[in-house]
Amino acid sequence: MLTRSIKIKKKGGDGSFNGFLKDIPRSTVSVCVAGMKGMLFIFRFFCMALPPSFYPFSIFLFVFSFFSCSLVDMQRCRAFFFTYTGSPARFRGLGNEISASFVLTRTVDGGPMKIHCIPGYISALYLVEYPEQGKLLLLDSGFPSDLERVRFYVEEVMAAGKFTKQRLSEKLRLVVSTHSHIDHAGASKGYERCGIPVACPSGMEKCYSGVEGRISQIFEAYFSQLVAARLGRKVRESSFLFSKGLLGPYWQMPVGALRLDDGTPLPLGFHDWVAINCPGHTSHMVGLYHPFSRIFYVSDMFVAIRKGFFPPLPIEVDWAYNRTLHRLRGLPTRCALLPHGGIIDVEDRCGSWNALIDEIVLHYELKAKCNSRFEWARSIIAARSHLLQGEHFSPDVFPRGPLPVPPKGHEPPHLHIMDS
Repeated sequence: MLTRSIKIKKKGGDGSFNGFLKDIPRSTVSVCVAGMKGMLFIFRFFCMALPPSFYPFSIFLFVFSFFSCSLVDMQRCRAFFFTYTGSPARFRGLGNEISASFVLTRTVDGGPMKIHCIPGYISALYLVEYPEQGKLLLLDSGFPSDLERVRFYVEEVMAAGKFTKQRLSEKLRLVVSTHSHIDHAGASKGYERCGIPVACPSGMEKCYSGVEGRISQIFEAYFSQLVAARLGRKVRESSFLFSKGLLGPYWQMPVGALRLDDGTPLPLGFHDWVAINCPGHTSHMVGLYHPFSRIFYVSDMFVAIRKGFFPPLPIEVDWAYNRTLHRLRGLPTRCALLPHGGIIDVEDRCGSWNALIDEIVLHYELKAKCNSRFEWARSIIAARSHLLQGEHFSPDVFPRGPLPVPPKGHEPPHLHIMDS
């Protein structure tokens, strides 16, 4: 088994706190963390009990105690250990066990291409490996702490048995963040600090601006912890590893010049992958398509559970989601890569890509009928959507260009899914 301790270094830090924590038993760390959080919780009630003349000061202390709890969680995350347990990918569990599934196929020039599916803290991470060229592409940066999962996998698991040390910053050439949510873009700033370029959809940099955006980030961060708990994660990993400070943003959007629009090939030598605008879940989300092998990274267009395929939560622009589903019917897809559901052999699971889309549409319509009594919640989501987009998303900006389909008569390469 491969094990390795995480060393998450904040900008300008030396990691010395890590070494201190590693020498302390895990149970002792847990007791100390619980004690510190308990003291901060009591301190918060003390702030609320101050007289009205102290309200400005008490509000400041309340906010300080709130973020202190988050910092305590972050320090706890620094003392975490990962272990590689092999294949297949297991999406439920404690979070410290790393597993993987694979897709094996070929590129346009006939070289091998291997896609590694690695369960992250909340969503699955997909590393695209080009063995002959010695380069990696990451589809979505993931939750803030997922950067260290990817580092462990690249530097320890993939490098096992090799004579030379493999560094993440040298092997990983490009990261793509398909939309702004924390489980897809949370580690973007961390990769940029490592010197790795991050590409993202045009307009994503406007998300979470202003006070409303900061509040939305806080709610989203805590909602993500509920999802992690449902997945069986026992150790809470911090949402604020790459926060800009008390006033936010609490996870930062990429600041580089690499922007993706509908039909844009990925830069930096990954032009065999093409971005497809998929508005609905958010106004700016993109999927990533590999026309030669007909593999589609769907981002959050839909999720897979035991009962089938369902639309995501939330859907911020309903009409755009419906149009996107209709548009994607014309996309020849053999294999779908789901952040929430893993690797899907389309023909084996549904018979065809259009049958899969039909199932999503059916569940979407049934859900709309069953949830009509929750119209108030839908109104809140719509209002939140308007705040996050920063501008009205109109039908005029919906993508209308042709999809990047393979040429007629083209026979796709052999595709092998290793998921058992």
